Amino acid sequence: MVQYKSPKREYEFILREVLDFEEQIKGYEGFEEATWETIEMIADQFSTLSEEVWLSSNRDGDVIGAKFENGNVSLPPSMKRAAEAAINSGLTSLFGHQKYGGMEFPTPISVFSDEVSCSSNMSLGIYMGLTKGAYHCINNHGSEDLKETYLPEFLAGRWFGTMCLTEAHCGTDLGLIRTKAEPDGDDKYVINGEKIFISAGEHDLAENIIHLVLARLPNAPKGVKGISLFLVPKFLVNDDKSLGERNGVKCMSIEEKMGVHGSATCVLNFENATGYLIGEPHKGLSAMFSMMNHERISVGLQGLGISEISYQNGLAYAKDRLQGRDLKGPKNPDEEADPLIVHPDVRRMLLRSKALIDAGRMLSCWTALAIDKSDKDPDEKIRRENNDLVELMTPIIKSLLTDFGVEISYDMLQIHGGHGYIKEFGMEQFSRDVRIAPIWEGANGIQALDLAGRKMPKNMGRLLRRFFHPVLAFIDKNKEDSNMKEFIIPFEKALKGLQKTTLFMAQKGSSNPYEIGAGATDYLKQFGIVSMGYMWLLMLEVAFSKKDEDDYYQHKIITGRFFFERILPETLFRAISISSGSKTIMSMPDEGFNSVSKFSGTL
Repeated sequence: MVQYKSPKREYEFILREVLDFEEQIKGYEGFEEATWETIEMIADQFSTLSEEVWLSSNRDGDVIGAKFENGNVSLPPSMKRAAEAAINSGLTSLFGHQKYGGMEFPTPISVFSDEVSCSSNMSLGIYMGLTKGAYHCINNHGSEDLKETYLPEFLAGRWFGTMCLTEAHCGTDLGLIRTKAEPDGDDKYVINGEKIFISAGEHDLAENIIHLVLARLPNAPKGVKGISLFLVPKFLVNDDKSLGERNGVKCMSIEEKMGVHGSATCVLNFENATGYLIGEPHKGLSAMFSMMNHERISVGLQGLGISEISYQNGLAYAKDRLQGRDLKGPKNPDEEADPLIVHPDVRRMLLRSKALIDAGRMLSCWTALAIDKSDKDPDEKIRRENNDLVELMTPIIKSLLTDFGVEISYDMLQIHGGHGYIKEFGMEQFSRDVRIAPIWEGANGIQALDLAGRKMPKNMGRLLRRFFHPVLAFIDKNKEDSNMKEFIIPFEKALKGLQKTTLFMAQKGSSNPYEIGAGATDYLKQFGIVSMGYMWLLMLEVAFSKKDEDDYYQHKIITGRFFFERILPETLFRAISISSGSKTIMSMPDEGFNSVSKFSGTL
């Protein structure tokens, strides 16, 4: 039986003790109510909701799943009740602006809510997450009329949102989209085309579904410079905000998938559908990216959420399952065997998972705080610097946390042995559900190219400096600290290795773009693990200062030590791989990849 408890203590440690969260957001407009007392109350609500309501609906989402019939999609009753519980509690309004009926809480609290939502029911979290993304896109780029019409309904949980990018012939290459938009007077457009892989494109959780659709206006430039963004509701909205007639949007089918069966992945046909322009003509992709970047961090948190629930269940099984004996002699001499947790390789998998989860959570909260600073700080310089940092960390969070989510879910399944492979224990669902996360919102290879090909050289390395400068300052401040020395010495070597790799990539890539392409994934992993190392330094500094207060801090130190001994050294082989260049990768002729060659007829 799957079990789950939300990691509230971990967030208290990160937000209050490491980031000094309350002091950091003090004075920011809209955050006046974000006291720790209020945050604890909200965290308790989310925890109860996830542990008692969402988790119990997760199995139905997987076994029953979304059902398609006559253009309509229905979800299991337990999932509908779980969504209603979130809406009735008012938690859908938590992160919206106050003028639209929201509570306007800081982004690090959204990290907590996204993690626990995806731990307890990733399919249901997808519906809610996409709606938050649509909210941000319309708020950033929509007209005042669109904001006033749609945003309050999102926050009230009455209407949900989607984003509609992909078409059958183009996949990630959005410059090839063919969906058309024709002006129809009175700020309206007629939308025609077909979109595929549209998560939450049709369902029965909400009264209305608001699609954000990429399409081309007449005579639009070719490629991505000719894409515009349109708001297309499932039901048209009357002037009094009541729902009118059904719009020309129809779900043609839903996909049979490996996982997240409770999330409907739809083929949508737009036939003379009424739409409204968001932002400027031909600037749709940049407008959509305000949603895409939000979704990329949210997808990273899907990886984190599945990692956490997988870890909790792997740990529980390792403590409970009796199998084999401790290598130094029986730990339970009165029993026929010792628990799995006595075995070094089981402990290795558990500690690796815990070290990665702790660092990933810290990295997400640290970046979320930068999001709030980039939006609300009165100092333009601070806003710009933090926006640079968010730009840099977004592809790292998306890729690193989802790749590790796949790894951790498989390792925790491995601890279960044969019981992990069968459905009864629930572990195989986590592995199936999380596998989509490295693929969607820009596959992880594309995130790596974004980091190495765009973010690294941007503005002569300005984004990189937002990370390197505070890290170097931390090293300089703490390098003589007796507690921190054992961690700072290997970290400084790893950081210098990253700087050398960055210089190598920049020099080689300027004359041969294959060098960027061949090294990008290794570069992102190297950068990501160094980033996690810095997160561990921040956590260890606090843990050492409180190590005599509570065993919690002693355990943090041991977990951090494991990271520096067993995970940080992986940056070295990433650097070696990058230094080999692109020659061998690109020298193989296409036909050389064939695994079956023609039989010659002779021996």
